Amino acid sequence: MTMKVVALLAVPYVTLAASWTSLFQNAQIEAVTTIDMNGCIAAAEEFMTKEFTKDKAIERAMDNCALSKKVDDKNFVCPHYREILNAAFRREPTDRLYSAESFCNVAEVYVHQLKSAAKVPNMGSGQGFQFKLSKDCKHTVLASLAPQKKMPAASAPDFWYALCMNQDCAHFLPSRTRWCTQNHQPTHSASVCEAVRLFAHDEVSVFGPKEMEADQVCNMYDEFVEDSHINVEAYMHVVHGKETHPVPVPENPKRALQSAKMKHEAKMHGIRDQSGDPVKSFASTHMPAVLLIALVSLASLRA
Repeated sequence: MTMKVVALLAVPYVTLAASWTSLFQNAQIEAVTTIDMNGCIAAAEEFMTKEFTKDKAIERAMDNCALSKKVDDKNFVCPHYREILNAAFRREPTDRLYSAESFCNVAEVYVHQLKSAAKVPNMGSGQGFQFKLSKDCKHTVLASLAPQKKMPAASAPDFWYALCMNQDCAHFLPSRTRWCTQNHQPTHSASVCEAVRLFAHDEVSVFGPKEMEADQVCNMYDEFVEDSHINVEAYMHVVHGKETHPVPVPENPKRALQSAKMKHEAKMHGIRDQSGDPVKSFASTHMPAVLLIALVSLASLRA
């Protein structure tokens, strides 16, 4: 494991993304069911009244969530819904137009891939809040850092991306894995690796320019699994009407303020989007006809 992780960390992140992502995208980790896709399209048609860019589509999805009677005063799940949509559309073109169907093609695939967030090999077992870190995690981190005992916090995002993409070297050619004894299909998609890197990046910004011990590095993955579980379940609640969800309930005053803010923004967006063209005067709308009558009259006088 030491050789694998050290070698991976020596490769630039951009190179990793360019050369490995295509391999993982072909893995059939978990297919989106027809029922889920149709359910998403039916929900999206409520706010995707025509084609929109991704930013506009996400804005309308959030407004619909904030005002939805299905979510009602439980719209504190909406920020988690937005978080997973932002991640799903992160690499999508900013100028592409999306219909309800193409919107769901992106969102549903990403959500289903993120359900395998806990499946990075040797890191632990279980799903969601039942996930338990494995002792192998700390051993792997320490082995990759040897002879050092700590890791610069700034290196954590790329470390987790590399380790996630490694997957027991299952994706390498046999000629390049003589040191590897594992042989299995990919356990998760590249979207999971991208997500754990983004999560680690956000955590590092809070953690500050410090060094992290192996336990802290592993706990970061544990928190990522929990965060992913909450976001996925929030999405399932908003889009597919799942009654129960694990989204933590904020304190009442805070929830009320957040709910009011989201509803206010949604209504303001509605007013903005529904505003028509400026009212035109009679002269501006009928000027061509007036000019024609005047010209005809002038011509008859001269005759």
